[in-house]
Parts: sequence; structure tokens; C-alpha cells
Amino acid sequence: MYGTVEVTSDSVSPPAIENPGTTRRSISTMRLQAIATLSRWSHRSLWISVVLSVLLGVILVIHNGSTLHFPDEHTYVAIANNLAAHGRFSINGVRPTAREAPGWPLFLGLLRVFGGNIVVFRLANVAFAAASVAAGWWLARRVGGDAAATLAAPALAIYPLSVYTTSTLYPQTMATALMLGGLVCAVKIRETSHRVRWALLGGAIFGLLVLTVADLVIAIFVAAIWLAFGRPHFRPAMAVLLASAVAVVSVWIVRDELTMHAFIPVADNDGYNLLLGNSAHASIRAGVDTNIAQYLQGTGHDGEVALDNSLRRDAVDWIKANPGRAATLYVGRVADYFAPYDDLATKAQESSAQNALATITYIPLLILFIWRLALWGRRRPKGLEKVMIWLYLSDALVDAIFFTRVRFRVPLDAVLIIVVASMIAWKPLSNPSAPRGLSVSADPT
Repeated sequence: MYGTVEVTSDSVSPPAIENPGTTRRSISTMRLQAIATLSRWSHRSLWISVVLSVLLGVILVIHNGSTLHFPDEHTYVAIANNLAAHGRFSINGVRPTAREAPGWPLFLGLLRVFGGNIVVFRLANVAFAAASVAAGWWLARRVGGDAAATLAAPALAIYPLSVYTTSTLYPQTMATALMLGGLVCAVKIRETSHRVRWALLGGAIFGLLVLTVADLVIAIFVAAIWLAFGRPHFRPAMAVLLASAVAVVSVWIVRDELTMHAFIPVADNDGYNLLLGNSAHASIRAGVDTNIAQYLQGTGHDGEVALDNSLRRDAVDWIKANPGRAATLYVGRVADYFAPYDDLATKAQESSAQNALATITYIPLLILFIWRLALWGRRRPKGLEKVMIWLYLSDALVDAIFFTRVRFRVPLDAVLIIVVASMIAWKPLSNPSAPRGLSVSADPT
């Protein structure tokens, strides 16, 4: 009466439940494939990024031409002109000065001797930016392999803060190239048998770095510590590196002794800068806008060395009298070091669009860097990556002694990009086998 109903296995099969382990393995496989693809693009990424860096720089040179926007730019150009015309490191052409770190003005003066103008100065910055991309690519390859280098090179080429700094006549672009070049030499000391040769070159580069941006002396110390705590046969090379750097800086110290009749390690502006961050009207972000008029009364005829010494004493006295306030300002400046933008003293150069661009490009890098620090226990950084992490963090502690500005941090942002690119290029922990073409040649120690 009733027909039988055939029940097939298909009609009663429960929905397939994907195995979480299978999903993880699939994701790991895709990630490894992506890393392998990026690795194959490593050298193409280098050349494309260098060309892109040059193109962006040339466009900005054409746009800016010979117009100078910032007071410091006028100072650097004035010193360069006087070097070429009178052979004198002077702002006004009459009195010698040690107010500015000499590296960048001396380089501009050399260009001026051979007929260079402001456009040529800007093109030199473009060349330093391209060199930074190449050195950053090389270092990223040592930290995280070919895939990391593929990611780091274009990021270094188009990073807005670096591109903007390249368009100015500030020394930070030159300092970026020198700092990364010095780190390349430190790696070479550990990788090759020609340690003394690389130590001499690296020390000279680091010495020029100090003469260009003095607070980046921290890079020498971090590199030296890395060598000192490596294998014992690295230590003689470390001593050579330090001696070479000191020799380069000593040339300028002797010049200051002969012309300024005072011991001045690099420039006689540290008292002024210290007071800007540590005085009655100082605030976390004020910087050069800080009102220090009360400390300048009666100092007009003291000369720049005596004036700077006086301002240094005033700053130290204020810190001793207000330790709590000084500590609060210092902690605030450490935090402000990681701000995406700051309030420019030259208000006409402020732009909400530029600030927004700086924010949306820097903050993700900072978040990924913090994430990298949070994963310290799971994936302990080794070798060059650890050097770069400590370099980035320690520079914040040094800069905050005086006052912070985003452009002061620009050379270190190159290090940040390399660390983040290397983290993105990590192989999954669940699959330790590396895809073909992925190379990591850094010394693991």
C-alpha cells in the first residue's frame, strides 16, 4: 500500500565541518606562497623603488625650485655661501660660528664651490634618499629575507615624512643615508673576514653622521654594543670602528678649539636646545616656540659660546629646582616622540592634509611595531633586528632630553619600516620549512 522510500546517504549527510587544523595549514601554505612570490620580486623591488624615489624627489625639486621655506634652510645656505666665497664656516661672513652641526653645511659648501645652487642642493638630497632606499633594502634582506626587502624598499621610497623631508634643505635625509650606511658596515664586520677595512669605513661614516645630526651618536653606541657582545674576534673591529669615528669628529673639535677657543664636541647649541625643553615656560610640544626671553636678558654681547653655556646653566638650574615638573615634561616628550606630526614653528607650512597623511601612514607602522614588541617572548628578535629595535626606542629617550620634532625622528623611521616589513614577512611558526627562494642571511647572534 505504501511504497518504500529509499533514503540515500547523500540525503542524510550532515554539513561538512572544516577541520580547524586544516584551515590553519591552508593559511600557512598561502602565506608561504605569498612570501615566496615576494622573495622572487626582491631585486626588481629594489630598482623600481630607487627609480620611484628619484622620480618623486625630482618632482618636488621642480615644484620647490629655489624657494626656501624655513629659517634653518637660510642658515645652511648662508654658511655654504661663506664657505665657498671666504673659506669660513660663518653665518654672516665675518664671525666664525659653531652654532650648527657642520656635516650638512660643509657638504652644501662643497657643492657651492663647484657651482651648485639651491636646486643642486635639493638634487643632492634626492640622491641621499635613493641611497637610503638601497641601504634599507640591503638591511631588510639581512633582517627578514628577500620578502622583507621587497616590502621595505617601496615603503622607504614613498614614506610621506621622508619624501617631505627630502624636499627641504634639512640634514635628516643625509643623516638617514649615513646611519643606514653605518649599519651596513657593522653587518659587514660580522659577515666578512675584512673586518678592519669595514670598521674603518663604518667608523668614518658614523663620525660624519654625528657631525650631521649629533644626537644620532646613539647609533654608534648601539652598533658597538652589538659587536662587543658578539663573537670575541669582533671586538678589535669594534675598537677600530669607534677610533675611526672619534678621529673624524676630532677634526671638527680641533677646528672649534682654534676658531672658537672652546671645547665644542659638535655644535654650541645644546644649551639652547636644553633650555627650550626645560625652563619656566616649556611645554611638551612647544619646542622652538618656547618663550625663553627672561633667560636672554643681558646676554647680547657674550658671544655664542658663552651664551650657550649660560643657557645650559639656566636649564640645569631649573631642572634642579623643579625636578617633578622636569620629569613630567621628559615623559611627555618621550610619548610625543611617537606623534605622527607636530606644530610647526613656521605656521605657513602647516597643512591639515599633510598631517592627515602623516597620521594614516605612521600610526599603522607604530601599531605593528608595538605588536612586534608584544610578541617578544614568542619570537625573540635576534641580531640586526634587535639592534634596530633598541636603536628606535633609545633615540626617543635621547631626543626627549631636549625637545622633540617629527623631522628629528625621520632617520629612525627608516629603521621602523625595516622592522615592520620583516615582521610581515615572517614564516608561520607552524611550518618551519622555508619556501624556495626565501633567504635570511643575517647573523643570528
